[in-house]
Amino acid sequence: MRNLSLRRVLGLALAIFMAASLAVSCYDDSELRASIDDIKSQLSQLQTLVNSLQNDDAVLGVTNNPDGSYTIKFKKSGDVTIKNGKDGAPGKDGEPGKDGCITAVVKGDESYTFLFGDGSSILLPRYCETRTLTFEDADYRGPENTVAYWSSKIDDPQYGGPILYGDGCTWSDENNTFLTSKVLPYDAATWSGGFSGGGIAISNYGNGMLNGADYTRQLEVFNPELDGAGRKGCGHNGSDNFAIVYDAGAYASLAAMLLMSDKTPRVIESVFVTNTCYTLNTLINGNDYAAAMANTGFFKVTAVGFNGESEAATATVDFYLAKNISFVTGWTEWDLSKLGPVAEVVFTISGSPEQYGDWGINTPTYFALDDVSVRVYPD
Repeated sequence: MRNLSLRRVLGLALAIFMAASLAVSCYDDSELRASIDDIKSQLSQLQTLVNSLQNDDAVLGVTNNPDGSYTIKFKKSGDVTIKNGKDGAPGKDGEPGKDGCITAVVKGDESYTFLFGDGSSILLPRYCETRTLTFEDADYRGPENTVAYWSSKIDDPQYGGPILYGDGCTWSDENNTFLTSKVLPYDAATWSGGFSGGGIAISNYGNGMLNGADYTRQLEVFNPELDGAGRKGCGHNGSDNFAIVYDAGAYASLAAMLLMSDKTPRVIESVFVTNTCYTLNTLINGNDYAAAMANTGFFKVTAVGFNGESEAATATVDFYLAKNISFVTGWTEWDLSKLGPVAEVVFTISGSPEQYGDWGINTPTYFALDDVSVRVYPD
């Protein structure tokens, strides 16, 4: 479709150029030669766009210059300035016409649309990068402490510590994926807020033993390579740090959600997830409050996307942490791209009927996430 539109534009410009060339010798041609030179320039400009498509180039940005021209910054080709169209003679219906090349440039979510005087158009992709939130200190790109930004937000002990049951914390992956989340401060007088009220906390706790895993071990991921507890190499691909998501459901002080700190919708391509020891132990063995998952039961997390412009969800995507007594016991990739460009993703957890009581789901509603890949457009 793009190539067809471009052929029309090139064909029109070439036809005008050839007709003008044949008429040069008939009369004073100074004005005509200037017109031909302008057409040559337009052909050159159009060829630039053709070349960018053929070379899989992408647009870093477009500047509308004071003289009405446009400077296109290409990732591979560098800067190219293209003249815009000028007002032409009225058409048959009396409406103003347009001569020249580009008449307008429209920036879309994933591309730039270049509009031509004859009504045709061409789409060029915006340059994008896939960036990953790893939660590793070495990868932090924000303005704060660059030595131990993520590690400084890990509480000790896992339950009742000064961060998750004290001052709370806000974290943000600035200058990288722009993802952010937080845990509210804890109010001891009302027993509200803190991690018991929901949110996303940073962790590096792991354990290879499920026996005895309860709420005091709420930040542990299951790592079958460990004989016991450990705090190194428990993240995806053997990294140290990751995040623990807690959906407090109807009792939440804060939804378990990822947001874009600058409120710009972006596509979250994927995330790696796994079970926590506390949740996995309860699903398999049950506890004083929750039954073990039935043979035909399930335990899943649902991601709900919002673009920030409407209260309606963009889409929802499910991931089964357990189903039919098959349990996720290692980091597994979850495709979130179907949510589309989002400014916010809310995580909710649900299970099969045997996991519920009079007040809602009794199975601990935790899961771990790591290596969140986001499509970022630098322009």
